[in-house]
Amino acid sequence: MKMTRYLDMLEVMIRWTVVFLLIIMVAAIGSQVFARYIVHQSLYWTEELGRHVMIWMIFLASVLCVRRGLHLSITLLQQRLKPEKQAVLQIIGSVILAFFFYLMVVHGWTLAQKTMVQRSSAIHYPMGFVYAALPVSGLLMFIVNLEIIVKTGLELFKMRKSQEKKLRFVPGGELG
Repeated sequence: MKMTRYLDMLEVMIRWTVVFLLIIMVAAIGSQVFARYIVHQSLYWTEELGRHVMIWMIFLASVLCVRRGLHLSITLLQQRLKPEKQAVLQIIGSVILAFFFYLMVVHGWTLAQKTMVQRSSAIHYPMGFVYAALPVSGLLMFIVNLEIIVKTGLELFKMRKSQEKKLRFVPGGELG
């Protein structure tokens, strides 16, 4: 499926971005520790940079978790259902999540725009860049969630199709 191939490429790009952000965060915090305890001088900007990079890293990693189904969930009900009903429950949950991701995009965009005039205390860049993690990750989660809905819907369609064939089969080799 073409959609899956594009989303696989997007996942790889997000994964490498998260790794790059982790390296930046570790370097910033590591340099702060080195400066404070070895040089006895504190770098005023590293804590803020590390915190803001971590925000982006977490929100982008959440996209990967949504796509792979790795978020915390209670599966007690789902495990007790038949596969067809599990697929229906998955679609319902994904539609609810899609609405939440839509809200993340809309309200996150508004928040990012409003905070573009506010400057960070140490580095003095617009705080809207930090808050932009909300709409960006919300949009990406919305997209990967649509993939889940489509795939689950196709699986459900195949399950129902195979059940119809089983119901139409009459012993003796004839279709009823």
